[in-house]
Amino acid sequence: MEATKEKKKSKWKITAGIILVVQLVLSLTTVGIVLWLNMLPELYVMLFGLILLFLLIMEYCLFYFGKKGKKKTACYVRRTFGILLSLACMVVCIGGSYMLVKAGNTLGDITGNVKTTDTVSAYVMVDDPAQTLMDAKDYVFAITEKYDYEHTQKAIEKINETVGTQIHTQVYDNILDMVQALYEGNADAMLMNVAYVDVVEAQDGYETFSSRTRTLYDHEEETVVTEDSQTAEKSITTDPFVIYISGSDTRTLTLTTSRSDVNILAVVNPSTKQVLLINTPRDYYVDTAASAGAKDKLTHCGMYGIDCSMATLGNLYDEHVDYYVQINFNGFKTLVDAVGGITVESEKAFRTSEGGFYINQGTNQLNGTVALSYVRERKSFADGDNSRGRHQMQAIEALIKKISSGTTVLSNYSAIMDSMSGMFTTSMSSEDISALVKMQLSDLASWNVKSYAVTGKGGSSTTYSMPTKRSYVMYPDEVQVKYAEQLVNKVVEGQILTDADLEIPDNIVQ
Repeated sequence: MEATKEKKKSKWKITAGIILVVQLVLSLTTVGIVLWLNMLPELYVMLFGLILLFLLIMEYCLFYFGKKGKKKTACYVRRTFGILLSLACMVVCIGGSYMLVKAGNTLGDITGNVKTTDTVSAYVMVDDPAQTLMDAKDYVFAITEKYDYEHTQKAIEKINETVGTQIHTQVYDNILDMVQALYEGNADAMLMNVAYVDVVEAQDGYETFSSRTRTLYDHEEETVVTEDSQTAEKSITTDPFVIYISGSDTRTLTLTTSRSDVNILAVVNPSTKQVLLINTPRDYYVDTAASAGAKDKLTHCGMYGIDCSMATLGNLYDEHVDYYVQINFNGFKTLVDAVGGITVESEKAFRTSEGGFYINQGTNQLNGTVALSYVRERKSFADGDNSRGRHQMQAIEALIKKISSGTTVLSNYSAIMDSMSGMFTTSMSSEDISALVKMQLSDLASWNVKSYAVTGKGGSSTTYSMPTKRSYVMYPDEVQVKYAEQLVNKVVEGQILTDADLEIPDNIVQ
């Protein structure tokens, strides 16, 4: 009888030992992942103490069998409690490790060396008999050497390789001349980056380009966007920095080179917890970093790369732009849904042009689809693009509030992480983002967020991207631009902005 008891006791010790070892491995793994992400402040090192405490409690419950003469019931209760506690800790460790690893993988996807995709397509008229590149190997392809020639050259090389011969090309001065040559039969086909399609269709007489033509071939190329070395000298948790927030005019599940319909600078001072959002209208008529002295719409900068938009806005406000955050329209919609919708305040009631959604005057709870329509709306407002800018900044502030809520992140964690991957990119490093999260967890301070929008006067002019056609542009209000520059300097210098600071003083002549 005594031998049987000892045998059972020995088996239980082996089982309990295995459970304890598994728990120890899972706990150490979780702690290792926490240290790898480096998002928790030093104060949270108490996590180690708690894990050790759990292990001690389980060791007591699993291995302490009580003195002779005591009831078996108490021993079984301790064992049962120990097993349940161990299982609970295992579940927490596995779930926590999964969430942390997913966060780390997402950070890896959206940070560091970011890839952008450019697509150069071969277009023919919709009724053209050619169905493949081989059918068009003897065609004359219209090209331009002034706009995105680098990607066009690579597309030509790939086409030559595919058809086994050198295709014939005809050089034109600009995009619209190529399109016109295709329409009139002076060229059999044309090569153009798909980013220009929306720009072409925005011109009078070319609105039906997509229906009049069809794509014969697509050449995609990925480019790695490297970080700006000037940011390496900054401490992300103490030094002021500027982020360019860009809305990519695409609706695919990945980011591609395209126009930027959202152009917001976020000036951040982590020491004073001050954030200034400055919106610049998409049609602002400015000197761009790509146009060599010729003016263009700000939105067109996106077609020449994210660095062009950053440099252009930096020149406009005389401030170096350190980082960028880019999200496409599909990503914005998905992210809003992932956080459970956002709340915005509308200055008036209206029905959106896209989707026909009714927006109430006052408070509105919006899902992703309606929110996207809301931030793109301009036809319902007299100030058009300016109202769209205000709504975009409203949405950004609403997202910040939602994501700052711990309960929102925990309850929608997986969806939020999924929404960011592939549709949200940034030039900030994962170390910088981790440092900001760590700082926020350390002080749990609230941020003072202020918004300012520059405006201008609408007009018509030729642009660098479309030099032969006059397009709608907005001529900048230089006084407002200069005042925005002053606000940027105040934030950088550590001043706390008030609502009164956002109003241009009466003594400044406009």
